[in-house]
Amino acid sequence: MKQRYQIDYLEFPSKSVLDSHRFFAEAFGWSFTSYGPSYEAINDAGIDAGIDASEGRTEKPLAVIRTEDLELAEREVLAAGGEITRPAFDFPGGRRFHFREPGGNELAVWIEKA
Repeated sequence: MKQRYQIDYLEFPSKSVLDSHRFFAEAFGWSFTSYGPSYEAINDAGIDAGIDASEGRTEKPLAVIRTEDLELAEREVLAAGGEITRPAFDFPGGRRFHFREPGGNELAVWIEKA
């Protein structure tokens, strides 16, 4: 049975994409796909991941949960006591929103573009 919500991406905040890229490449041999000066996808890490140096990025690593119904996910997050910290927005490949769960962790939920 397919899960309605699955963690399938991890995003690392960074003060410098180049410094993080160099570190991960040297330490772990990972490769990268660039999406501009402030974002790179990490390849070969065992889970899809990225380095985010954009303004407004989270301060801690961000687990990103995949869904097939973003609006339903937002309603369920709010009903369970979550707080939306960044309303839904488009990005290359999809759309997502960020939220904080009652324990204080910030996460995101995303849906792939059709």
